[in-house]
Amino acid sequence: MTKKIGVTITMLLATGAIGLTGLASASSPAREITSVNCSWACLHIYRPVTCEMSDGKVRTFGNRCYADVFACEHGLKIIRCHEGV
Repeated sequence: MTKKIGVTITMLLATGAIGLTGLASASSPAREITSVNCSWACLHIYRPVTCEMSDGKVRTFGNRCYADVFACEHGLKIIRCHEGV
């Protein structure tokens, strides 16, 4: 039995950031790797923001960068955000 783990790699380039995600296991470290167009290198600084998205839902994120990435990956626009939960 192999244990599967999630793998995330972020590379910063002069033109922006490229994120790669995939699945790896102990027996085969490189399986399927796909490019993600909406990835940025977000700092892991906890400054919570609550944002209203274009789908009408209100969501809370660890910081504004995570909100921007979520919106991009889901084809949404951020209507407004405020600090805090």
